[in-house]
Amino acid sequence: MKRFLFIRAIIVLVMVGSSWGIIANTVYSASLPVENAPLEEKYKGEKELDVEKNVGAESAAAEVIKRIKPGQQLPSMILKGLNGKSYDVGAPRNKAMIISFWASWCDPCRLEAPMLNELYSKYKHDVDVYGINVTRYDRLEDVQKFSRSLNLKFPILLDEQGALFEQFEGVAFPTHVTIDDHGRVREIIIGMLSERELECKIEALSKK
Repeated sequence: MKRFLFIRAIIVLVMVGSSWGIIANTVYSASLPVENAPLEEKYKGEKELDVEKNVGAESAAAEVIKRIKPGQQLPSMILKGLNGKSYDVGAPRNKAMIISFWASWCDPCRLEAPMLNELYSKYKHDVDVYGINVTRYDRLEDVQKFSRSLNLKFPILLDEQGALFEQFEGVAFPTHVTIDDHGRVREIIIGMLSERELECKIEALSKK
């Protein structure tokens, strides 16, 4: 009888110990951060659907944004100017063009703007010069101050949503784009150019 009671006591202790182990493990799992807890099957299915949707959305966005490469025609895009006028940068023209993407907080842009100003005055009958502020990464009041402080004569256009800059895969300021008199993109140049380099680019564009 004693032996039976002893065995029964052991079985009870084992069962109690097992129960405490299960409870302890459950508490530990519940205290884990959500990102470390294993996903249930139903959430796995939902996550896979979300990933597919995101991939589809990214593909669609990539199709909408047509990247512009050298040799391609500059697309028609109307931008507002600081002077209140509208400009179609891709409109047919009988002159070549150089555009400079910039921001008011960009120190190289501030150094380069006076050089563009002088070259615009010298070559404006042969080459159009446009300074395109990517206002998505700037503030309009700073753009206006920048233009006034440097007394810029060439047209300052506003790429308000950064759409044109994005088409050129813009990654830095300044970024220059040279376009021939047929509207074809010749070069995309990232970074500041010296006055002589800028003049060489403009001289090359002015030769028909």
